[in-house]
Amino acid sequence: MKRIICVLLIALLCVGLAACSPKQDNTEPASDPASSAASQTDAAQSANASSSGKQYATVKEYLDRPDVQSQINSTIESNKSDEMSMSIYAEGDNTLVYDYLFTQTYDENGVAELKTGLDKALEEKGSTFTSVAGTLKTYVVVENPKVKVVYRNGDNTVITEKTFE
Repeated sequence: MKRIICVLLIALLCVGLAACSPKQDNTEPASDPASSAASQTDAAQSANASSSGKQYATVKEYLDRPDVQSQINSTIESNKSDEMSMSIYAEGDNTLVYDYLFTQTYDENGVAELKTGLDKALEEKGSTFTSVAGTLKTYVVVENPKVKVVYRNGDNTVITEKTFE
């Protein structure tokens, strides 16, 4: 049962990332549905950013844009579930954070099992997160933008986290 929940939550992670990431400039067709959704969902957001020609001083300043906030709120709302909540925010000047909080508090065995599955999924999706970090350079004028993914247990302790550059 826990493995099924883990797989479902990993799928949620991909959907959440796809709906909130900046548009990727890819000439190859996307074979991953999450990558495909990312380019379709964020086309309008990218067009707005490109037409203004403005780059923002920090990730927070970029995330505070009304069109980006609207996209973030939509992503959070569409990914609401009884098992997990999600928040998206900036940390420091250069880090975009996807923060997932399980509603249930798992015991040590459950946390260990979740951590194993989540770490594997983060490794498998690493190139997607790295790509998102790279495309942040289009929108913000910070050196070395990063994407951080955090999974928290119901008691708010960190199960696992990984930062992508």
